[in-house]
Order: sequence, then C-alpha cells, then structure tokens
Amino acid sequence: MSEAATFSEKNRQCFDELAESYDDKVWAKDILRDIAAAIEENRDWIGVDWVKKDASGHSGREVRMLDYACGPGNIASTLFPYVTHVRGIDLSSGMVKEFNRRAGALKLSPDQFHALEGDLLADPATQSAIGGEEFFNFDLVTCSLAFHHMENSELACERFVERLKPGSGVLFIIDLVPDGNHHHGHGHGRGHGHAHGKGCDHDAGLADDKQSPWGPYPAHPTDSTIAHAGFTQERMESLLTGAGCVDVKYLELDKELGFGPDLANIKRRAFMVRGRRAE
Repeated sequence: MSEAATFSEKNRQCFDELAESYDDKVWAKDILRDIAAAIEENRDWIGVDWVKKDASGHSGREVRMLDYACGPGNIASTLFPYVTHVRGIDLSSGMVKEFNRRAGALKLSPDQFHALEGDLLADPATQSAIGGEEFFNFDLVTCSLAFHHMENSELACERFVERLKPGSGVLFIIDLVPDGNHHHGHGHGRGHGHAHGKGCDHDAGLADDKQSPWGPYPAHPTDSTIAHAGFTQERMESLLTGAGCVDVKYLELDKELGFGPDLANIKRRAFMVRGRRAE
C-alpha cells in the first residue's frame, strides 16, 4: 500500500468510528452553526447562479453540487435550498450512510441528495463508482474543513476542478488559517468540526508534553489524520490558480472556531476561497 493510500486509510478508519456521533457535541454544533451562517452571509460572494425554487420545490433549471469529504451532509443541507441536485463523496462508508440517512429525514430522493463512498485522490481506475457522467460537470464543488486532511493539495484541487463545468463551475473551499497568519478585514465568513468520537476523540487528548500539528496545543489522537496545519491566503490562491481556476477570491471569517469540549482547547480562524473553472 502506498504512503498516500495509508494516509487515506487512517482518515477512513477514524471517520468511520465517529460517523454516528459526529454532530453530537455542543462545541461541534457551534462550529457547524457558525459555518452555515457564514455561508448564508456570503452566498452571493461564492458566485454560483443559484436557483429560486417555488413552493413545490421546482426551479425550472438545474444547479448541481458536488460535496467532497461530505461527512453527514451539513454543508450540503445548508446549500440544498439553492441547488437542485447534490452528490456527496466521502472516504468513510459510515459518513456516507449518515449523509443518505439525512436525505431520508429531509424527504429528499436519491436523485436530489445522495452520497457514495469514493476517493478523488486515488487512481481513477479504482474509482468506477464515482467515474460516471453524473459525477462531472458540476456547477459547484465544495470541500468544507476537510482540505487539511488531504496530503497532496495540488492533486486535490486538480481533481476538484476536473469535476466542474468548464467556464462556469465554481470551486468553494472552507478551511483553517495557520496559527499566527490572521489577515483581519478580508471579510466574513461539513462543517468538519472534528466532532470526533470513539478512537478519534479530541476530548480524550494525549500527554501535555506532545504537540499537535494544529500549533501549541496538546496532541490528540486525530493528529495522525491531519496533513496540514492550515493554509495561507497566498497558498490557497496559488493552488486554485494552478489547478485551472480564474476569478479566485479569498475571505477570512471574523469569528474564531473553537475545537474542544470547553471551546478553549483549540481556537482557530477559518477562511473561504472560491474560484471559477476557466474555459
């Protein structure tokens, strides 16, 4: 097994373990609420030609969204009122199950809201389930608070952009600013939330003399699934441009996100970045 495959497997196992309890902790719910509010506040800034649905849910045209590392569907649920079809992809079969369970709770059909297990960073020949036409030509590809779990950032962005409509499709990523790299005043901001459960629990912690890739915090069991401690504005703009995006824009959220049982364990600022696939 390659090093990349091994890293993906660590993430798969960890998030399978936490899938059923992903949103249960109060602090995780707070993160998800704050991310959803930031998306609503900046929906026009994202730059998608959203649909306006009538009372019966019909819009007259399609707007298709792909949510990668979709988790249980938090971001997909936030944006579904403004799109017609959502496809989710996640490494974790447990997360996919929760995503599709949410579709049932929302009384949405699989055509409207459905996820499959898959890995966009793997060899495409091994990913036939997500290789069909329905997994291309999206109006929007999202990845929320999961990008720092992907070892090869360049490849990830390239694979995201490949799934977009040429000339109009938008890539939208939410992730974390590195500690000490805050750029105040740029704007406002799955919900990933790191709402970890058995075997991946931030509440458990490790010895205080060990340091986390997050910064000057005690290490946690999930550290083995984190590939990057955050991304600067310059890094994200370079990644999206290099992957074939134009009209790249960046916003930093004003409110810090608190990762931990007392919201003091880890406090980080988050950003949004968007870019449109070139012709």
